[in-house]
Amino acid sequence: MSDSTIEPYDQALERFPGEVGGIEHGLAAFNEAFGNLADPRVGERMQALYAESMYFNDTLKTFEQRDDLVNYMEKTGANLDSSTVEIQQILRDGPDVFVRWTMEFQTRAAGRDIHSRSIGMTHLRFNEQGQVVLHQDFWDSGHGLYAHLPVVGFMVRRVHDRL
Repeated sequence: MSDSTIEPYDQALERFPGEVGGIEHGLAAFNEAFGNLADPRVGERMQALYAESMYFNDTLKTFEQRDDLVNYMEKTGANLDSSTVEIQQILRDGPDVFVRWTMEFQTRAAGRDIHSRSIGMTHLRFNEQGQVVLHQDFWDSGHGLYAHLPVVGFMVRRVHDRL
């Protein structure tokens, strides 16, 4: 993560200590909401999953208000032909929950069919009601998303190949 990402994340860790009582309910809602981002009900699922005031960073965007996040997820879902997120492992440490996942999606961009498969980890904290108050993703969005796009993808793949 860049320095511009680390500072807000550190601040969010202090602002949102999380509650262990909401973890079970929250994890079930998280799995349902992210299981299929292309589902037309993704907005209402995100509305129920996230607290009104929260911290969300998926390496592409950062949000602190639920309505902004819901709008983003609705737009994202509308642009996907299909999407699955499979949870591989869940680790807990007090109020901190770390979810290891595999994401696949299909979409069309610039006249091309795109099929992407990537792996990642999400750090979650929940409030007592099981709503997410902190969501920080750790995944390679360059490889998982941008590498599939024309022009940008060529540059991402070229840099990756040189490393």
